[in-house]
Amino acid sequence: MYTVIPPPHSLSPYVINFWYCCGAVPVMPQAIHSDGCISILLVMSGESNINNAAIRSGAFLLGPQTTSHLWHFKYDKQTMFGVRLTPLGAKHFTHMPLKYVKNQCIELQEFISIIPLQMKVISPIMEPIQRIYSLCEWLETHFNHTSYHLPDAYYLISSQIDSKARSIKLSDLYDTMGMNGRRVERAFIEVLGISAKEYATLVEVSKSRSVIKCNPHKSLTDIAYDLEYTDQSHFIRQFKKVMKITPKQYRMRLPT
Repeated sequence: MYTVIPPPHSLSPYVINFWYCCGAVPVMPQAIHSDGCISILLVMSGESNINNAAIRSGAFLLGPQTTSHLWHFKYDKQTMFGVRLTPLGAKHFTHMPLKYVKNQCIELQEFISIIPLQMKVISPIMEPIQRIYSLCEWLETHFNHTSYHLPDAYYLISSQIDSKARSIKLSDLYDTMGMNGRRVERAFIEVLGISAKEYATLVEVSKSRSVIKCNPHKSLTDIAYDLEYTDQSHFIRQFKKVMKITPKQYRMRLPT
């Protein structure tokens, strides 16, 4: 359904990847899994709905999602382009506190002027890859006029969370690293729009999904043990908190 394109070197600090869809889309709703990422969505044609937000032609900002959502498509053909932003890219993109876009899909014009974007990227008739190039040029111009550095507290704690099989107790981590918990929480809310605990849960569940995908015949009990959960019920609770379904239900929905 989607074609994914890595960013050029000049945009790699700000952009995770670009993607586009030009043509047929599945009739069944598509799951959007949460990873705390903030995205830009450009819709050239077609109509859809994410979390009760109607999406028609235009530009949108998708805030960090703390739970999975379903993307419903009204028509069987769509033309869409997306940009997944790094935390640095998200902070460079708008001065509005990111906590206000948490679990939201909001028209981009509420944050920045989209006239240049409309003229250079959305309106012209172009091949998909040409539109990506134009989008890159627009983003480079935008990022060249901003300046922001991620807080050290965010860097230190997020790297620890990312490196663990599953999230450890954050208060213990703060004590071990000699860091103030309130300072860390402020840094995460500033950078991601979500708390360190919410981020840790998203990372934890994302790793769980990957392990389930890569081990289709392994028991979920063994997977919970490998991921360092104290018991399977805790594993199920954490997974369902984000995914809204159990690990067993998730595995059953995977393509065989």
